[in-house]
Parts: sequence; C-alpha cells; structure tokens
Amino acid sequence: MNNKEIILPKKGRLIVVTDIHGNYDNYQKYLKLWNKKDKDSHIVFVGDLIHKTSGYDQSIEIMDDIIEKTERYDNFHVLLGNHEWAHITNNDIYKNGKNQKWAFEKLIEAKKGSIQPTLENYIEFFKSMPYFIKTENGLFISHSGPSRDIKSIKDYNNIFDEDYENHLLYEFLWNRPGDYTKSDVENFLDIIDSNCMIIGHTNVNGFKKIGPQIIITSSEMTENKTYFDIDLKRQINNMDELMEYMKFL
Repeated sequence: MNNKEIILPKKGRLIVVTDIHGNYDNYQKYLKLWNKKDKDSHIVFVGDLIHKTSGYDQSIEIMDDIIEKTERYDNFHVLLGNHEWAHITNNDIYKNGKNQKWAFEKLIEAKKGSIQPTLENYIEFFKSMPYFIKTENGLFISHSGPSRDIKSIKDYNNIFDEDYENHLLYEFLWNRPGDYTKSDVENFLDIIDSNCMIIGHTNVNGFKKIGPQIIITSSEMTENKTYFDIDLKRQINNMDELMEYMKFL
C-alpha cells in the first residue's frame, strides 16, 4: 500500500487546515474543532507546519505535539510542505530575507539545548509525512500544485517511486498560480478521477479559486483565516458544492 497517499472513505468528517507556520495559538484553535475520539472525524494540516516569519516562533511546540498525535490517532494527518521538504533535502529556504532552515535549527538549539538528536528525529518524521489525500467523495488535497507534467495516472504514480528531489513532487510543493493554469488543474483532476482540489502554500486573503481548485490561507497574515469542515458522506461534484463547507476561524 502506498503510504504517501491517504485515501479517506465516504463516511465521517474532514477538517482541512493549511500552513500553520509556527503559530501555536492558531494550531490549538483548529484542534478544538476536531473530535479526536471519533475515528471517522479526520483533521489534516496541509504542510508548512514550521517556520514563523515574524513574532514568537512555536514551531518546536507544534512539532512535538504533532508527533505525539500522529502516534496516537489514526484520524490525525499532516501532509508534507515545502518547508519540511527543505530540511529533508538540506536546501536553504528564504522568506523575507531570512534563512528559515537555519533559523529553525537555531530554534531547536535554544529550546532543546542542542540541535541533535532533535533535528534528526524531526527529519525522520518529515520523511514519514504523506504527500496527498484523496477522498472517495471527490476531493484531492495537497500542499500545492499540480504539476503540469502529469499526463497520465502512470506519471502520477511515479511520484511515489522517486526520491524527494524529483521534479513532480517539487512542483506539488512549490508551484503557485501562473506555474499552472485552470486547464492544468482540470486535466490533472480528470487523470486522478477527482472533482475538486484544495491546496495552501500561496498566501491569499482567505481563499482564491482557480477553476476546480481552491487555495486557502488558514494561519498566515490575513483577516480571513479559512478552513474546510467537510461531510465526507456527501459526494462533491463541483466547486459550488465544496464551497458550502468553507468556514472562517
């Protein structure tokens, strides 16, 4: 079974949250919306859990809690984002002129007393993170993307057989609008037999639609922090049906 793609059945509920970026207060607010005792009640954080760009960075507290919850709950999910990917591949990542990979390592040292073995343990956890969620009611969820080079289901499945620096995975972690078009989204969803796509990565004021794709911002600097609370029992055929489940924090 492919452990990089989560398939959720047509039952229960799914809360979708994007790009927490070290904001522990927002992280806790979203957790309160999730019924952890109900195995059919799922929550997914769609990558970029770490690296706060300004203010007090609580990435370490978030990571420690996420690792604990992942071990305890089968209905708690975190997808790989480009900021976690940067540590796996040892690539520097900059935002507002700040090397966030280096800053994260210094944060570990400040809070844990030394960088190792904590950093090594975090990287091993990052490597365990799935890339995508597909739901049986018609949704595909990833950090970003899609890749314009997905021309067939074979191309899609090749993502799971390659290393972390393969260009298809890279584009599902780094692409922004303009790197792909509405037609690219439609073609990709046809290939994987899904109807709508939810991503984060690009900071928008609440949400932005690109055909059957919606970008949401759950925690970054925006007045409209957006998430989804989705009934997985109900088929979602189009964006209008998906939008019924959009909420604001």
